[in-house]
Amino acid sequence: MIAGDDPTPWNLLHDATIVGLERDVVDTVTVKIDVPYIRDRFADGGTLFAFALVDCRELTYTPLDEPTLRELSEIASSEPTIGEATVEDGAIVIAGTAGTLRVRYRELGLALDTGRPLALDELERAVRAYWDEWNARTSRDKP
Repeated sequence: MIAGDDPTPWNLLHDATIVGLERDVVDTVTVKIDVPYIRDRFADGGTLFAFALVDCRELTYTPLDEPTLRELSEIASSEPTIGEATVEDGAIVIAGTAGTLRVRYRELGLALDTGRPLALDELERAVRAYWDEWNARTSRDKP
């Protein structure tokens, strides 16, 4: 589990899209995240990442120039993107291309949408490998 004041997992999935939000009977919200170019690196089947926000006390999304959304279904249907995540007053604030997501939770569990738990260092390695390969490809293409 990752502490609720650590923005690292969110920052690793830069340019991803939140495509689903589900609250269980207690206060855990599962965030389904689509970022195919990273998810494809895991040979488990499935297409998404799942962040479990344990003891989630706040989850809002404020689209640009629009009122703040609080209903999970409305937030998910807006498909917020993940840009830079920072910590403000104990909450994770994620700036996206069309608005800002604000979440406050005790801890975060990482998994693939197949249910397989995912360690933070495993996700970091996959992201680093993708960007290393991308940089190598683009540097070859430069004159």
